[in-house]
Amino acid sequence: MSPEQRRWKAEDAKALLDNPIFKSVFKAAGDYVEAKALSCDPDNKDAAQRVILTKQLLAAVEREIRRHIDDGAVAEFQIAELEKRKLLNIFRR
Repeated sequence: MSPEQRRWKAEDAKALLDNPIFKSVFKAAGDYVEAKALSCDPDNKDAAQRVILTKQLLAAVEREIRRHIDDGAVAEFQIAELEKRKLLNIFRR
């Protein structure tokens, strides 16, 4: 994937995280899982494991979105470096 494409993907990921509807839905899902965790019978290992896996999954989704944002920052740096090289090549001629 090109640096430009990675930058665009990062912009989309940031817009997603900043979207009020996404924030609301993501928070509601987290709150629901938290409520399930608090009401879970400690002797029911299967239910407790499902709650833990669900919390891990929600964290993984957010981490993946943030990874795209971070990768976009790296792509921005790479784009700037490519522009510098192009400019230097123009002056070398």
